[in-house]
Amino acid sequence: MADVLHVLPHRGGGAETYIDLLEAIPGHRHARIALSRGRTASAGIASIARYPPLVRAARRSDLVHLHGDMATVLALPLLAIARRPAVWTTHGLHFLRRAEGRTLAGFEHALRRAMATTACTICTSEAERAELLALARGAPVTAAGLRVVRNGIELPAAADAAARTAARAELRLRGDELAVLFLGELEPRKRPLDAVAAVERARSGGAAVVLLVAGDGPQSDAVRARAGDGVRVLGRRDDVAALLAAADVLVMPSEREGLSFAVLEAMGAGLALVVSDGPGNPEAVGDAGIVIAVGDVPGLAGVLARLAGSRDDVRRLGAAARERVATTLTADALRSGVQAAYAAALAGGGTGRR
Repeated sequence: MADVLHVLPHRGGGAETYIDLLEAIPGHRHARIALSRGRTASAGIASIARYPPLVRAARRSDLVHLHGDMATVLALPLLAIARRPAVWTTHGLHFLRRAEGRTLAGFEHALRRAMATTACTICTSEAERAELLALARGAPVTAAGLRVVRNGIELPAAADAAARTAARAELRLRGDELAVLFLGELEPRKRPLDAVAAVERARSGGAAVVLLVAGDGPQSDAVRARAGDGVRVLGRRDDVAALLAAADVLVMPSEREGLSFAVLEAMGAGLALVVSDGPGNPEAVGDAGIVIAVGDVPGLAGVLARLAGSRDDVRRLGAAARERVATTLTADALRSGVQAAYAAALAGGGTGRR
């Protein structure tokens, strides 16, 4: 039995879902520790006090699995003290993709060291692997050391008509209204205001479209200021399954993603997908969704208006999305890929060996 310690930047989010799925890997026990108690800068500073327990926990483990580029860079020096093999998963490379200037240069240097000294880098998309290969620039990193293991989910049961009727009634959705769901943090990277503006534009042209906004974050007040009959602001919700049952379309206009679990869950539920061309999104939906340019509000509005007038297209896209999850983006494939990375890391010995 191998003990795996998962190091997260903070609790919640896609990394938690990822670890939940990995807990079904046979022959492994999983523990978790978060570097920060929250997502803010002040919470991050306070997280320094959590480092000694991290070293002690790492020493009690056979393998350390780091999640996200920032958590990896912060924790790597402490892992050198613990002297345990480590792997890391990219989860969207969010800090790398938003950093600029000297901060970017310093972070790139730190990530080259992370790639060279961990046993394996697990990329959630081909786009991430290509970025990191280009970043390596002479570091002792090979293509084999950068593994693509796409996120996947368990395929949910087929949609239940009674559950859909009840969920739509609770949300006051008429039968002729196209329910478009935005699910995620209300932050600039996710561009929730693009979804709001697109639905407002589609409705102004006569389309029967309603946007359901589920989530919270720094742009919550700006989104609530636009609430009305066409924009229903739901806040943070725990009943995601009910929202997916009520919705027809998931919209993800974000600037960048890893391989979003929100997108995968909507695909598995048989929703039509309309996503931006930000990294991660096109790779998630493949040919089973509609891709628009980041920031193209008129284009997004036009797509939603067209889908509101063609339920056959909505059903066709939803069926293709569900089939893609069933055959390609599976939880079993995710677990198999990560298990292979674990085996290679444990066979290689301490941190720094491949």
